[in-house]
Amino acid sequence: MRIGASAWLASFLLLGTPHPAAADKLKIEIVEATTIIVMVAHSSPGMPEQITTHCDTRVDVNCTSTVTPATEPIGGLVPSFVFKVKAILPDGSHVELTCFPFSWNKECKGVTPMVPNTSTPGCILDAIAAFATNAHAAAGNSASCTTKNLGSYQVKRNKNDLVIYAPNGKLKYMITGSW
Repeated sequence: MRIGASAWLASFLLLGTPHPAAADKLKIEIVEATTIIVMVAHSSPGMPEQITTHCDTRVDVNCTSTVTPATEPIGGLVPSFVFKVKAILPDGSHVELTCFPFSWNKECKGVTPMVPNTSTPGCILDAIAAFATNAHAAAGNSASCTTKNLGSYQVKRNKNDLVIYAPNGKLKYMITGSW
C-alpha cells in the first residue's frame, strides 16, 4: 500500500508541476530567404544661419561672434529593406514569414544560412550600387536577392510571431501567409 501511495504522490507531483515544455522551441526548415531592397526618397531639412557670440569680460568687454552659414535642404535616396522567408513547420505546413526593420523591431534582419554563403551580401551591395548610378530612375524601384536551402533552424513560436535562432542572432519574424 505504501508503494502505491508513493507512486501516486510522485505522479501527482510530476503531472501537477509545470515543466519547461520541449515544444517551446521547434525546428523549422528554411527553404528560401529573400531580401527586398526598395529605394525611398529621403530629405534632410536645412539648418538656419547660427551666430555664436563669446565675450571676455576679465579686463574689458571684448566679444567675438562666429557665423555658421545656413544650409539648404538635401534630398536623396536611401535603401529600405523587407525580409521574407519561406519555411516548413514541423507539422509540414508551408508558411511565409516577413519582417520589417523598424525602430520597434531591431531584431529584424535577413536570415544567415547555416552554411556560409557569400552571394547574398554581394547581391544587396550590387543592387544599391546600381540604384546609385541611376538615382533619378531609382526612386520607388526595388530589387531582390534570394538564397535557397538555408537549412534547419530552431525557433520559438508565439501565435503568429516566430523568433528564429540563426547564426546572426535572434531574428523576429511574423507569419504572413502560406506558399
